[in-house]
Amino acid sequence: MASSFQHLDASKVHYHEYGVITVFINGVPTEVESGPFNMKALFGEELMLVHSSGVAVPLNEYGVCTIGLQHGESYFLVSKFC
Repeated sequence: MASSFQHLDASKVHYHEYGVITVFINGVPTEVESGPFNMKALFGEELMLVHSSGVAVPLNEYGVCTIGLQHGESYFLVSKFC
């Protein structure tokens, strides 16, 4: 039986302090880093991210989500100007 693992060249692997998780944004599976990420850079200034519970995801003054998102959870992008 063939192995499902392939040899990785360690010189070509980039290590990150945080891993990648999958969350659902407006029902679409989306990969994001598990730690802080720049919400403003990803989605712009006019949108905010809201957890499916109705609680807005907190951002710092630079538009960075400092708490990280939770793997498998659902979030919604909504306009700040509704």
